[in-house]
Amino acid sequence: MEFKDFPLKDEIKEALLRRGITAPTPIQAAALPLALEGKDLIGQARTGTGKTLAFALPIAQGLEASKERGRLPRALVLTPTRELALQVSGELQAVAPHLKVVTVYGGTGYGKQKEELARGADVVVATPGRALDYLRQGALDLSQVRIAVLDEADEMLSMGFEEEVEAILSATPKERQTLLFSATLPSWARKLAERYMKSPVVINVVREEGITYQEEAIPAPGDRLSLLSDVLFVKAPKRAIVFTRTKAETEEVATGLLRLGHPARAIHGDLSQTDRERVMRAFREGEVRVLVATDVAARGLDIPEVDLVVHYRFPDKPETYQHRSGRTGRAGRGGEVVILYGPRERRELSELERAVGRTLKRVNPPTPEEVLEAKWHHLLARLARVPERDYKLYQDFASRLFAEGRVEVVAALMALLLGGAPKEKSLLTGEEGWLTFKATGPRLTLPRLVALLKEAGLEVGKIAQGEEGFYVDLRPQDLPRLSEVQGVKLERAKRVEVLPEAYAGAASRGGSPRGRRTSRF
Repeated sequence: MEFKDFPLKDEIKEALLRRGITAPTPIQAAALPLALEGKDLIGQARTGTGKTLAFALPIAQGLEASKERGRLPRALVLTPTRELALQVSGELQAVAPHLKVVTVYGGTGYGKQKEELARGADVVVATPGRALDYLRQGALDLSQVRIAVLDEADEMLSMGFEEEVEAILSATPKERQTLLFSATLPSWARKLAERYMKSPVVINVVREEGITYQEEAIPAPGDRLSLLSDVLFVKAPKRAIVFTRTKAETEEVATGLLRLGHPARAIHGDLSQTDRERVMRAFREGEVRVLVATDVAARGLDIPEVDLVVHYRFPDKPETYQHRSGRTGRAGRGGEVVILYGPRERRELSELERAVGRTLKRVNPPTPEEVLEAKWHHLLARLARVPERDYKLYQDFASRLFAEGRVEVVAALMALLLGGAPKEKSLLTGEEGWLTFKATGPRLTLPRLVALLKEAGLEVGKIAQGEEGFYVDLRPQDLPRLSEVQGVKLERAKRVEVLPEAYAGAASRGGSPRGRRTSRF
């Protein structure tokens, strides 16, 4: 079915055609027939699947144009954030230019918004807090509302807007049509339906949409920033969003990524609207490729081409994981989701998997060789963008270097541009200051391996069992003493073909004869 088959006004169909929109998404196809009939409905679909049009079109179809000054709104849309409110307003104005849409939200002055409301509105798109302020001040009259929409209801709940939403709905006529859209369906949404909706039809297209992104879980060492940088180099996304927990951490991570060679910016609640728009414009245009955001700041941002979502910090609940991850893999496009988890978060990871009904693929941290190869390709891409007028000045010098075979000079230049040699890291955990070796030998068992390493006075780190022998982390400074280990063949590992959950024991460190702790098994 296409939009031309729906009972929509010709001008609405033409507006959709001008934008190249011909076929509905699953949520639109399921919701539109019911909404156009005037039925209440609950639509459950992931963020970025076209929910806005699913309610914008019924509003555009159901409301006639009016020029009456001071007219009261006949449609109300509540959204959790000002960014989403602005996005919804833009969508409504695009499909219903005959309607006057007034957007009200916090973080800006009251005067201009009050003036807009006083002049009259057909549709009001609002955040709950500011809408309730105007309602109490008498600046917003909802007595003529025919259609009320709650967009991203679960997000409004997580932001603490329960009381505001209920107070606003109570100020609208009981006979209104109510449309509720949400990625998840918390108990509060069901209570709203019981109290404020008339026999709503429930539509759930989350299962139909399926998961269009790959999910990976990577064990994180103490230095998460270094691991994040490696992941970004190896994955090489055109656009990525990194989720942190606090405003301070967004700045810390974004600054650190810039230092490590990634065009990153932070976005959080303390940024002014002008600064937020500047960051988002740079992100959309590709000047900024990594957006570091808090959950609150990212709500309502419409960014359809995100290739990678990284959970830098473990999400506080499954719904948060779903909302974050839903930023990628939109509209049928593929995407990747990576969650970094510490040793103490393994249980939470298992609980998350049970809650979402999927098993995340366990992946080891990128190896130094993989990171170096990725950086090399990153450098080639940068060099390809250097204008001819800039590099032409240096062509004679380059020709002399090649004629003299000065490979070491080129290598030194690469080292400067790529940040020097990669730091030694464990292939098991990504932690710096450790080297991973493959240990093999006749009748080699885990206790025997630990005992032999201790006898040689080596500090033992993480150990994991492989198909042939074991992988073990040792200190770089202990390399001269490897020959003292009897009964074991130790070879430097370039790759570890073992999943993180196969690690034997905790990541305790120690193992010298002087009493330092060894791995606990």
